[in-house]
Amino acid sequence: MKNKSILPLHPLWYSLLLVLTSSIYSIINQSSGHAVDVTTLIDGEIPFIKEFVVPYLLWYPYIYGLLIYYCFVDRKHYFVALGSLVSGKLVCFVIYSLWQSTVPRPDVVGNDIFAHLMRFVYSHDQPVNCLPSIHVLTTFIMMIVVHKRREQHKWEYAGVTAFGTLIILSTLFTKQHAVLDVLSGILLACGMYAAMQYMFHAISTYQANHLPARQIKK
Repeated sequence: MKNKSILPLHPLWYSLLLVLTSSIYSIINQSSGHAVDVTTLIDGEIPFIKEFVVPYLLWYPYIYGLLIYYCFVDRKHYFVALGSLVSGKLVCFVIYSLWQSTVPRPDVVGNDIFAHLMRFVYSHDQPVNCLPSIHVLTTFIMMIVVHKRREQHKWEYAGVTAFGTLIILSTLFTKQHAVLDVLSGILLACGMYAAMQYMFHAISTYQANHLPARQIKK
């Protein structure tokens, strides 16, 4: 069964749902004045490395580029990934609205390109709404997808996993997030992906059992 047969629009258009949910973040990215510091002793041992701002910013093409790629090469995983990304971000927004967390930021010194990029990130993203980390949530979802495809696509698995790991580490080295943010982002990613996979499997089973065969294959 092909998922595209039951959808009136080209599947790539549905990725705009992720763009729309992302716009919500700018509304709630405001300090309430009661944010809880979620750093631990482990975070104090992690150094601030401004060069990690590069993989941190490459998160954007990483997520959207992979979504577009999977839309054309693996439609099933595309829809599961997209559903996981959108629902996961919405869950984060609910958490941010009910309970605000923060991670203290260091002073950024220097006039090199990395320092300028780091100051740019800090100026456009308030140091609140950290747990769970959306960067980690979305990155790990794509890492789960590539893990599911690893048997037939070993190089893809290695590349996406390696760069995804670098992005996750960048959230710590740029002091945008704490260890607890990372762990909660990974756990939420696993939960959202499992839920979406179950939902799409249930839909496929229902269609196979209740819809005429020619309507499914159409």
